[in-house]
Amino acid sequence: MWVLLLLAALVAPSVGQSCDPGSCKLPDCRCWDDKSPPGGLAEAEVPQIVMVTMENSVNLADVENYNELFNIVNPNGCAIRGTFFIEDADSDYTVIKDLHSQGHEIGINTLTGANPTDQNGWVQMYKTIKDQLKAIGIDEKDITGARAEGFGIGGDDEFSALGDNDLVYDSSCVRVGWSDMNTYVWPFTLNFKPPNCDIGQAPSLPFEGFWEMPIADLHSNTPEKTPCPAPSACINVTTKADAFDLFFDAFEAHFTGGRTPFMMVIDPVWAITKEKREGTIEFLDYIRANFAEEVWIVPAGKALQWIQDPVPLANLTTFAPWQCN
Repeated sequence: MWVLLLLAALVAPSVGQSCDPGSCKLPDCRCWDDKSPPGGLAEAEVPQIVMVTMENSVNLADVENYNELFNIVNPNGCAIRGTFFIEDADSDYTVIKDLHSQGHEIGINTLTGANPTDQNGWVQMYKTIKDQLKAIGIDEKDITGARAEGFGIGGDDEFSALGDNDLVYDSSCVRVGWSDMNTYVWPFTLNFKPPNCDIGQAPSLPFEGFWEMPIADLHSNTPEKTPCPAPSACINVTTKADAFDLFFDAFEAHFTGGRTPFMMVIDPVWAITKEKREGTIEFLDYIRANFAEEVWIVPAGKALQWIQDPVPLANLTTFAPWQCN
């Protein structure tokens, strides 16, 4: 098994050790507590990456709402695109094929809305959905990421299953400690034991070269500014303006706080609500119109490609992974 080989090679040197940025180098290693931009770039050279990610089932009714989010372009003239983490149940794979052909990234969420309870369950879930995606013509190399249902990251069992299925990143870890411009973190690898997550269980073992794309908090429209990782979980968001402010406040904190990537989580419940959908569209339009070449809206996997191979903002219009599909 993949995990046994991994443990034999890595447990002895990595468990219990702190990650050393001096030896943990891109493209295959990055410390979770490294606050500096990738590649030693100055903050002014770093693009503010925004990732629009969808999850759960995808069918014709859902996609009509999602498509409204993607009618603008990045600084290189290419249409903005997102990541769809697919739930197998009730999904229309013809729609999913169309999304992929348009340049959206397709990842894996769940079979039926629940997370597996053991390693074999994770392995089979990833394999089943990946086989479905390959059957509709999606190249295996384009299927690289996963998100656990309800952000319930699956610990060692999940990451062993990622390896068994040739996936390279997870995007499930939420943590109240990643809540403002002073505490946001960059995506990181699991070469060394990572921090705990608030839901589910972070891996207790090292998984060399596997990436976590973390989800930072938004804050509810309340006096207490209660943290919420997904907009659907935020309270007092009822108008278009509320939705715009929810996203823009978080975006601004990322932009002025080191330009860590901003992960947006959109589910069908949010997208189907007219006011919330329109506020989301207005937010995306606004940041592209008002932040010029500094803001790029790309799928999570494309964001990871830049983190592994960072190039300065001035050179991004010719950065190969972000060219038009």
